[in-house]
Amino acid sequence: MGDLCELEIQDCPEFLSVIPTSWIESLRRVTIECVKLLKRFAYSKSSNGAHLEIIGWGDLQSLDQVLVFDKETGLEKLTLERCPPLELKHLLMLTSLKTLIVRHSDGLAGLAGPLGGLGDVEWQLPVEHIEICHLNGNSWNELTELFPHLPKLSKLEIRDCKNIKQLVVGVDLRQTASEMGGGEITAATEEEDDGVLLFPAHLCDSLQKLKFLFCPELVLVNPPTLVPGGGWLQALRSLQRLSIKYCPKFLSAFSFSSQIFPSSLQFLELTKLEGMGTLEPLSNLSSLTRLVLEFCGKDLKCQGLQSLLTTGGQLNELEVRGSHIFFANWDPNPRRALEDVEGGEEQPTQLVSSTLRKLCTDDTAGLLAAPICSFLSSSLTKLKLHGYGHEGMERFSKEQEDALQLLSSLQKLEFRHFRHLQQIPAGLCNLTSLKVLSINHCPAVSSLPSLPKSLEKLDVYDCSEVLKRQCRWMLGTIPKIIRG
Repeated sequence: MGDLCELEIQDCPEFLSVIPTSWIESLRRVTIECVKLLKRFAYSKSSNGAHLEIIGWGDLQSLDQVLVFDKETGLEKLTLERCPPLELKHLLMLTSLKTLIVRHSDGLAGLAGPLGGLGDVEWQLPVEHIEICHLNGNSWNELTELFPHLPKLSKLEIRDCKNIKQLVVGVDLRQTASEMGGGEITAATEEEDDGVLLFPAHLCDSLQKLKFLFCPELVLVNPPTLVPGGGWLQALRSLQRLSIKYCPKFLSAFSFSSQIFPSSLQFLELTKLEGMGTLEPLSNLSSLTRLVLEFCGKDLKCQGLQSLLTTGGQLNELEVRGSHIFFANWDPNPRRALEDVEGGEEQPTQLVSSTLRKLCTDDTAGLLAAPICSFLSSSLTKLKLHGYGHEGMERFSKEQEDALQLLSSLQKLEFRHFRHLQQIPAGLCNLTSLKVLSINHCPAVSSLPSLPKSLEKLDVYDCSEVLKRQCRWMLGTIPKIIRG
């Protein structure tokens, strides 16, 4: 078998083999599927590194039943699904591991017992990316135990873990333990049903990407002992991308009277996270370039947005859905009283321009106001309007049509899910930079207004047959017409 490069075994339900890692690494590819104990065992080696994926049927008691770690491995990515937890003896062999993914399993890594046997021996792994999904047991404690051994961890994704109930960020674990005499947080993690996940101090410098998805009980709390850099999530001073989706309690302990996220953030995505009310808690995010807010409260208002869009801000993409009064009554350039040296007359503030290039919103009524569209006119190139929350709306008002025409830099305009809208706004022919017009899921629209000569693409999908016929008549007048 000296010349063997690839091995494939499929649909042999009684086949059982314990494979040494040293033998696997002598091959280029190993694929074993639908055998005893294993749904899938796949090893591959390429210019991207060595990857191993193990998916069990749920009856594996130990990885030793299918894999022997007989030497330090060159594995860079390991994916485990429906498998028992990694043991310390396995981890110590994964000296090249950069990515660890564990799904639908009873745990991540069983460290509590074996660690005691090592005494004060220090060990570290080069892991940069961890993703866990649907883990049972005390996964919060396993992660807390594992983090100190991962000095290079830069990306963490936690999904569908109902047993993680609290997140504490920026804790100096040794200082906390000594000052509190094994204090309340450290002691709490030892309680079987506590669910407290601790981010140690070194993650404040290493962590760049963080995702929490579908963790319904998770609450962010402030630690009693802080590392420098502020409380809440502000301590994560290297964090660039943050997604918190479907974790409704995450900010329930936060008063929203101060800032919560680190100013290093470039991308922020919040879904089903109610309670903010305004964007004031985000006003320190001077590096933010993309912001996504989905269903973060029907009463969420854009107060505080201007600081992200003007001098000092860098926001160029904004998506807001499920907040139907977000832009209501917003004036980006209000008048204010200034003390003039010679009289103190009321003067308008100097008009400022926006950094925003792409906008998606379902607050069509609030957005299409002259002050807002004037503010966005020099920067906005792509606009997507959703009709959710506008049931019964048959046409745009004259004021809204006029405001839309102020968006002189617009290159792409999309109308989606306006179920009752009968007319697309008039005056689109005045948008002389418009190149793409999309009308999707607008079944009541029966005709198009005059379109600008600059238009290069017309995309009509799930609309009336009458509208599609009109598009056919327009063939040859627009370079590209898509009807679906």
